[in-house]
Amino acid sequence: MAKGLEIVRGKTGDLALEHELADRLRKESIDGTMYIGYPIFASGDGHLQFDVLLSSKNSGFAIIDTSHFRSHSTSIDSMRERQNRLYNVLTARMRENTKLCKGRNLIAEPLVVSLHENINEKFDDGTIITTFDEISQILKSDICISDESYELLNAFIQNTSALRPKKKRQSVKNSNSYGAHMKLIEQKIANLDTYQNKAALEVFDGPQRIRGLAGSGKTIVLAIKAANLHKNHPDWRILITFYTRSLHQQFKYLIREFSTEEPDWSKITILHSWGSSIATGVYYEISKNLHHRSMNFTEARKKFGANKAFKGACSQLLQYQEIPKLYDASLIDEAQDLPQEFFELIFRATRKPKRIIYAYDELQSLNNMEILPPEELFGRDEYKKPRVSIKEDQDFVLPVCYRNPPWILTTALTLGFGIHKQDGIVQMFKERNYWNKVGYESVGGKIDYGHYVHIRRKKSGSPNYFEELIDIESSVLFDSFESKEHERLHIYKDIKKNIEKNELDPDDFLVIVANPYNVREEFDEFSKLFSEDDVGVHAPGIISSYENIFEHNSIAITTMYRAKGNEAPVVYLVGAEYCTSLVEPHTRRNFLFTALTRSKGWIRVSGVGTQMRDLTNEFCKLKQDNFSLKFTYPTELELEQIRTFNNENNEKRKIQTDILYKLLNGQISSADVPEPLKTEILQSYVQAGV
Repeated sequence: MAKGLEIVRGKTGDLALEHELADRLRKESIDGTMYIGYPIFASGDGHLQFDVLLSSKNSGFAIIDTSHFRSHSTSIDSMRERQNRLYNVLTARMRENTKLCKGRNLIAEPLVVSLHENINEKFDDGTIITTFDEISQILKSDICISDESYELLNAFIQNTSALRPKKKRQSVKNSNSYGAHMKLIEQKIANLDTYQNKAALEVFDGPQRIRGLAGSGKTIVLAIKAANLHKNHPDWRILITFYTRSLHQQFKYLIREFSTEEPDWSKITILHSWGSSIATGVYYEISKNLHHRSMNFTEARKKFGANKAFKGACSQLLQYQEIPKLYDASLIDEAQDLPQEFFELIFRATRKPKRIIYAYDELQSLNNMEILPPEELFGRDEYKKPRVSIKEDQDFVLPVCYRNPPWILTTALTLGFGIHKQDGIVQMFKERNYWNKVGYESVGGKIDYGHYVHIRRKKSGSPNYFEELIDIESSVLFDSFESKEHERLHIYKDIKKNIEKNELDPDDFLVIVANPYNVREEFDEFSKLFSEDDVGVHAPGIISSYENIFEHNSIAITTMYRAKGNEAPVVYLVGAEYCTSLVEPHTRRNFLFTALTRSKGWIRVSGVGTQMRDLTNEFCKLKQDNFSLKFTYPTELELEQIRTFNNENNEKRKIQTDILYKLLNGQISSADVPEPLKTEILQSYVQAGV
């Protein structure tokens, strides 16, 4: 049930009247959500925007029209006409959804009220005009909306049908199978929570930041925001960009579903951050407009090094005095994987007032990128002042995780940070209070530098259906094997069992190969194992399209780079010992975090050797603590030492990678590299499992 009155702004401009209305309704203890300038529906004579739509369990469902408030020349007839149009468009849309109907009636009949400065009158035809002083009395009623109806109404207002499962799972027969449990989870009513609602619908003339752990809905929030911006401003050119190529189709599907009519795709531009000669990206588009010869990855890697390829390519464009203003609004997903120079490029390519919305997860960077504060991320002007700063109401944190069961999310965090790693923590949130922001709470000790702390997931941080439907014991399993052959055979048998007995489909599995250099070998070996079965195996981006990770009746075997941005009921992480290397330790730990958080229900982590056994011991310690985190928080000095070590390690790794690349491509000879450095590079890559 709602607690208090939540305000969601769907438009910018002078909102003093609407906020005064909200203050009055709060004083009357009205619970629910007050949508301002939302929703927007397409009708026969253009788009229709609702001034205020109130959804409340204790005060019903109401349209409040404020458009004639201070208009002394407005006639009663014009207010009546406006009310009729609002009512007819809204109820017509509601009747298209059978769940909103009960027989021939709607589950909640909307009340329509016009707010006026002086008129207070009810007419026989149902027209109601009222003043500020009387509005709360008009809204008070004996109507009680049930929990189910309230959720359905909000799902309708938020247009969240796209969040409902596309997969019907009609073959599920056993109520205790994994397939049956996943079907129930996927069929839960999909509503935006308070945090997602505000982040998705609120609009600012300026930048916005959206943060949250994996599975908290950042991509969905960006898609809703893009669809709403397009409805509000059909003449704007809106950019959506990202790091993972497979997100292109996902964004297109979501934006279409969150729109009330087919979007104008000439105005909504979905582009990969870099792009290529066959698929235009942001970098390519800006280069073309500057008449600058764009670079592909091979060229950029040769010139700037593998780890600085995109950074270097973007830096070249920043040398131009004038960057063309191509976008009215720019939305960036996976910000943690993109270099600072890209954000500066976006800033300069976006028209004033710089509507730039970026979303990120601090633990999902796979490229040694460190997300900078907004004051540094977008660069500085000619006076050395930050171009961008974020106010509190422009910074959204999403604390509820809907993808992962809470124990999987906590496992991912524990291993991602290396909290139980024998030689010490690998990384930690920069903000101590970020734990609370993303849905954790202290149940002992103190979340402070140098203090012992006991942290666990809040009940409110995860939906309760995970605990109701998924057995914790079978949800997370770690296994260490004598050889890679034994590991593959075990996974093959487990997948077959889950298809035959647990009623899962081949496209319910995601096999992630920890070491990206081994994915072709693993694909070949798993293909042999499944060759006698009526199940296919594919490797996205290697022998199939990188656009789509999943294929019907086929099991996806892929790298972490391809898997990111996707999810599956069961995830297998193969060769997980690769993630424990001392080479690029925080990046390898981010691999672990990202892999585990692809799972919607079950995760299987496996590998070989002592490093895999050490990783298993880390998990066992967490499990013994009932999936809560008990550790001593690093001191400020220790955190700085950790950051320094990681940065130095990254720089050293980048130098080694560049030298190795030049050696392999004949740009330098072996004689040009000192013997100790050659030995160091060889040992580093052997240790890394390359």
